[in-house]
Amino acid sequence: MAYETLCELFSATVAGRGDRPALAQAGHPGYSWTEYAGRVARVASGLAELGVRHGEPVALALGPSPEFHVVDTALFHLGAVPFSLQDRDTVEHDVDNLRLAGVHTLITDLERREHVRKVVDRHGAITNVVVVDAEPGGGRELSLVDLLDRTAAVDLDVLRKAVDPEDIATLIFTSGTTGAPKAVQLSHRAITSAVRGTLALAPSVDGDALSYLPLNHIAERFMSHYTALATGTTIHSVPDPAALYDEIVRIRPTRFFGIPRIYEKLATRARALIEADPALVAALELSRRKVRADQERRQLPDGVVTAADAALGDLAPVRVALGLDRAEFLGVATAPSSAAMLEFFLSLGLRVSDIWGMSEIIMCTLNPPHAIRLGSVGRFLPGVEGRIAPNGEVQVRGSNAFSGYLGDPLRTAETMDPDGWVSTGDLGSIEDGYLSIRGRKKEILITATGKNISPAAVEAALKDASPLIEHAVAIADGRRYVTALVALDPDALAAFAAQHGHSGAFAELSTQPDVRAAIADAVASANLTLAGPETVRAVEIASEPWSPGGDELTATSKLRRDEVARKYADTIERLYQ
Repeated sequence: MAYETLCELFSATVAGRGDRPALAQAGHPGYSWTEYAGRVARVASGLAELGVRHGEPVALALGPSPEFHVVDTALFHLGAVPFSLQDRDTVEHDVDNLRLAGVHTLITDLERREHVRKVVDRHGAITNVVVVDAEPGGGRELSLVDLLDRTAAVDLDVLRKAVDPEDIATLIFTSGTTGAPKAVQLSHRAITSAVRGTLALAPSVDGDALSYLPLNHIAERFMSHYTALATGTTIHSVPDPAALYDEIVRIRPTRFFGIPRIYEKLATRARALIEADPALVAALELSRRKVRADQERRQLPDGVVTAADAALGDLAPVRVALGLDRAEFLGVATAPSSAAMLEFFLSLGLRVSDIWGMSEIIMCTLNPPHAIRLGSVGRFLPGVEGRIAPNGEVQVRGSNAFSGYLGDPLRTAETMDPDGWVSTGDLGSIEDGYLSIRGRKKEILITATGKNISPAAVEAALKDASPLIEHAVAIADGRRYVTALVALDPDALAAFAAQHGHSGAFAELSTQPDVRAAIADAVASANLTLAGPETVRAVEIASEPWSPGGDELTATSKLRRDEVARKYADTIERLYQ
């Protein structure tokens, strides 16, 4: 049966999974699917008693936790529209989003309560605040216990039947790398369609997954929260980012999704293990030889193929050490991924599927795990059409498309035409059904000599050239040639400094002659892979690391190019002197 609402997915999975674990977290008792459903029914009843109604947006200031899943699921069963606020956003930004959505109920936790109180004071129209982990009887703010005690559980089957596929299931406020934020409306139809398409190319039933990324982005909501409703996967919440790599090893997930930076960190750990053992180095090189032949569609002698397959067995301890030895599906998205990094994982026996989508169309393409094509973002999901416009822009149409921007018909019409084609802003090409992304239309740099430069290609080459480079920004617009600003990886910098006998704070280490020489070598290496007009003529190192959600990066590590240009204007000018 093709389920068309999240409520239908949830009902079917609860019936099939019963007492198997659904939600877990270190130090939390967790919930089975039956317990999850029971708790959803009680929370939905309490929220209805508070006055939450069908179609009403409700803001969630919650990090990854079992309670997030319970509350969100309870709200969409009411036909309400739960959406997540971004961690570390300003009070003013949150107030603007709440006003745009027309929010009267806000649900948070103790960690975020003080920030929420400031938002409530500034907003003026919030009538209900629930703090899920507060002590009961705390005054005007209700705890989850207070909410559960307000009324008897409702019948989820009755609620389920009242939810229509075109009802809005969530709002996603775009990250705002350029322009004013917009509230993307995603219906039950769009989300369930994307789930079906994803599982058609990367099937999975049951198993374990982690939830650790910001929940205000569709990537985390889709990959953990929504997909689990269809697969019955146990979601292990990881609220502390510092614990992520230990939790991967402890849980050994069968499905894992991450942004490129997470995989780069995992690759660094794997390389350290491999480089310490000559036998593993040899095994990796042999496996890589087969991967490259497969990608180039070349035949290798049978003996080499047999030896390469055996090498994958030799590399098994590395997969175990990373905690990914049970993984059936590994996905990466939200920002461009290095082909070299993905080749490394393939050679290690870990098939990381590069994925592509955006808030307005959720999931669009996926590299099938056993038919990965490096350099592409995969094949279009069943039910999704893709084409390249005359200007090179990727356009997509399908049942996974959004229902417009909330209260903004003008910008909706600019993004989606009357025939349902969504203009993505990405430049790309399609070959043999596989889509490759070449960069952002708005980010193409035009030099003073009239050359068009894709910054993504330059930046990927720089990051591939050295583990020291965590982020790179290519600069060339209106300039005679390309230069770059790079931000260093704090962990890699510390390890490099220790090897060379240096100590000190990040800013001091980043100026060491050894470090500057290593970055110069990386630029020279990157230039060998770039076309003439793309080659980097000068580079400068940022004096501090860049963190997701900071001035330079969105929460999912996309570059805020305009902010980088403003903040580092003097540094950029020096590159051209």
